Amino acid sequence: MTYPAALDGEGLLAPAAILEFSDDLRRADLRPLRDFLAARLRELALAQPVDSDAHWAAEHLAQTVDASCRDLCDALVSWEIELTEGNINRPGLVQSLRQSLGIDWNRLITTARRFADHPDYLPRWRPLRYCCVEHAEFIEHALGDEADGGILHSPDPS
Repeated sequence: MTYPAALDGEGLLAPAAILEFSDDLRRADLRPLRDFLAARLRELALAQPVDSDAHWAAEHLAQTVDASCRDLCDALVSWEIELTEGNINRPGLVQSLRQSLGIDWNRLITTARRFADHPDYLPRWRPLRYCCVEHAEFIEHALGDEADGGILHSPDPS
């Protein structure tokens, strides 16, 4: 994705109005998701008998999700540095970082979608299939316009 040089660091780091690509993920997108998941998993654990396997599993899932949120937050810090320095198209480790953002986000979203009927669930929390518009166009061109099954730019790619 090409970002205009005229944007200052704050403009580049602001959350996108519509979260469509993993390149648009920011730390500010992660905070509400992390808090939502922590609350839902805490509720789930509290609903289980304290010494039960179900209680242990719910607590363990909460710890695993929290660690995943911290890892994604760390990756987003690195991504924001690359973004503000204009290095997002650099090959190698930057591209590995770029790919991991969507993968890690989608893992968290899979858990959050279990609670999609909760009033605090945000429609913004959906799986992200492409890292940027250029990636989406490349895939469409390489596989044909119908290869995405009609989900490109749809509200819910699942």
